[in-house]
Formats: sequence, structure tokens, C-alpha cells
Amino acid sequence: MTATETRGHNAPCSNRDFDFFYRGLESGRLLAQRCSRCATLRSLPSPACGQCQSLEWEEFELSGEGRVFSYTIHHHPPLPGFAVPHPVVLVDMIEGVRLLGPMDGTPPDEVAIGMSVRADFTRRGDVAAFRFRKA
Repeated sequence: MTATETRGHNAPCSNRDFDFFYRGLESGRLLAQRCSRCATLRSLPSPACGQCQSLEWEEFELSGEGRVFSYTIHHHPPLPGFAVPHPVVLVDMIEGVRLLGPMDGTPPDEVAIGMSVRADFTRRGDVAAFRFRKA
């Protein structure tokens, strides 16, 4: 059995806190952690809840919908799989967590704080990924 088969994803990093996220992307689902003790959602994944310090958590599927809280336009260095310039957005998801993600495929001058966006699943080489698009 290969490492990819064991992890269930082909992302470049692998650990207990991130594997579920990449497996979700492989199946077209955007996942966050939800604390099993206090139900706080968290993203980026982490080993412990910031509210109650519990180490126990479960997967929680996000709708993929949110609004741009902030953004920047990435120019340099060029990144494999991305045209430059491309927007990178910080999104307030409707469930209450923030996610950082690319908004490639959207002209930089069309991105605005407060605009509605939705996650779109894609592949970057052989790695499952997501990006945001105008809703």
C-alpha cells in the first residue's frame, strides 16, 4: 500500500490534523474541525480547541459559501498551477470560520470586500484543491 492510499490524498503534507481536510477535497467536500466538547469550529486545523483545549474533534462539512473579508493580489513569485497576478482571499464562511484561498480565474479588478463567493473544487497537478469563485 502506498502512502497516498494510506492517507487517502496526494497532498504534499500529511498529519493527523490535516489529512481529513485533503481527503475532503478529494471527494469534493470542504471540511473544518468541530470540537467534540464545545462544538467550536476551527480552521486552520489544529490539535487542540482554542476555546476549551479539548484534543477531540470531528469533521464538519462547510457549505462553501461566504463573503470576502479581505484580499491581496499575488504577483511574485510565480507558483506552479497559478497564473499571475491572481487574487488570494480571506473569506468569512457562513458557518462562522474564515478560510484563506485562491480566487484564480477571477480578474483581480473584480474582487471586492463583501462580495459573495463560493468554493469551487479543482486539481493542481495531481493534488485536489479548492478556489473561490464569485457566487
